[in-house]
Amino acid sequence: MLSRFFPDSLRRRIAEFPARVFVWLGVHPNLVTVFAVLFSLVSVFFILNQQWFFVFVFIVLALAVDAVDGSVARLSGKASLFGNYFDAMMDRFVEAVYLIGFSFVFPLASVLALAGSMIVSYAKPRVGLVIISDNHHWPALGERADRTVLLLFALFLALLFPSGLFGFSFVELGLYLVALISWIGSFQRIVYAKKLIDEAEKQGNVLPYLKKK
Repeated sequence: MLSRFFPDSLRRRIAEFPARVFVWLGVHPNLVTVFAVLFSLVSVFFILNQQWFFVFVFIVLALAVDAVDGSVARLSGKASLFGNYFDAMMDRFVEAVYLIGFSFVFPLASVLALAGSMIVSYAKPRVGLVIISDNHHWPALGERADRTVLLLFALFLALLFPSGLFGFSFVELGLYLVALISWIGSFQRIVYAKKLIDEAEKQGNVLPYLKKK
């Protein structure tokens, strides 16, 4: 949902300056992508020690690096279809790593958030195994940007109010909210997928191996 307010063209312009630094250093774009996973792994150390400031910093670093790898690929002339795929896969790794880290501190909230994130992320590409689909924005809550901003906001509140709210840490409450919007978004995406599939069936655009003989 939040991604609608930040179109790809705007994000590319913002990412170009730091991307040029990586290009100048000769860093391969896939290696830049790996840095995001490494920062996410470092964040787990601070999650286990409940040092929310450093958790916030390293998750932001992971997201920042992830935001520029595509620009590094374009500016260096090393853009590739595999790079596009690899970037998307590492995005899932980054999120899974820190949510697993949170599970050692807030087990139930983290498991619900991880499960919801997995399902809402899978709903969109899975329809591509039924009909011809592209990567247009789907009308649903729980996109990666939504989940990330909500979690970062929860970490920020935890820094301001360490005692939490009603006996709950703001980080734990944030994880429950991430879970909530992810599960709601999952059902929204299922409904939207049905609409796309029904339209494709009427137009005969179902993938060949699924067509009735």
